[in-house]
Amino acid sequence: MTARPLSEADVKWLKDYAAEVEHVFGADFSEAEGRFADAQKLIGRFRSSIQGVLDNGRSKFHAVDEAHNELCIASALLANRNPRFVSLEYEPVLSGTGQSIDFRATTDDGTIVYVEVKTIKPAARDRWDQFERVRKQGLFPLNVEVAIQKEWLGGELWHSMFAARSRMLEYALELEGKISAAGLTGEKTIIILALCGEGFHWHQDELEDLVSYCREGKHRPDDPFSKMELNYIAENSVALQRTLSRFACMRRPQGEIRPKRVNWNVQAPALPAF
Repeated sequence: MTARPLSEADVKWLKDYAAEVEHVFGADFSEAEGRFADAQKLIGRFRSSIQGVLDNGRSKFHAVDEAHNELCIASALLANRNPRFVSLEYEPVLSGTGQSIDFRATTDDGTIVYVEVKTIKPAARDRWDQFERVRKQGLFPLNVEVAIQKEWLGGELWHSMFAARSRMLEYALELEGKISAAGLTGEKTIIILALCGEGFHWHQDELEDLVSYCREGKHRPDDPFSKMELNYIAENSVALQRTLSRFACMRRPQGEIRPKRVNWNVQAPALPAF
């Protein structure tokens, strides 16, 4: 199927949006006192993603979101005051692995902060059939009820919830693999998985459930995905090593230039009293 070409109005909006993004973050990076030598490399990635949409249509917009979110994270790192980073690198290669990580920030006392940035934006799909199958197989905890209705976009809501949680685990495992391969752990090393979203497909409290599992090694009793996640881990012979220092959550609604919120250290909430 051939994608519908962009209209003149689409092209104008896209170019205006790209110009504003470059203006805002270009100014941020210019004010960073030379601490971000790779700024043009990151801006170049954003430009390439915009060109990809101009050449191939809306189906390539996910790359724009990803590059835009990386710009937001870079700006937030440079603006941080406690600690203040004296240098920021984009996509440095990790020694001995051939793999890169999105950002490496260094403080004046030698502390190194690695940040991997992932955007979670599930495609719109009706997976009511999957939700029904999960429920019939008893894969929800007995004390948890997922209150969605088929007539009220239940299938789409379920797909967003399920896909987002799956990606969270996938990205955590992927980053732990990089940590192990590169031997990144150390007294002055902090490793952060920064997950970005619009605040519509998933919310911070869903990430909090995964954080609880990663921190404690067991799921919260009210985590609706606990049984499914344990099944997946057992069936695929994978295990979280619990080597991530922190999880970050960034919310930037579609069309907004700057994020509404960046939480650099998502914490698991207190357990409910049953």
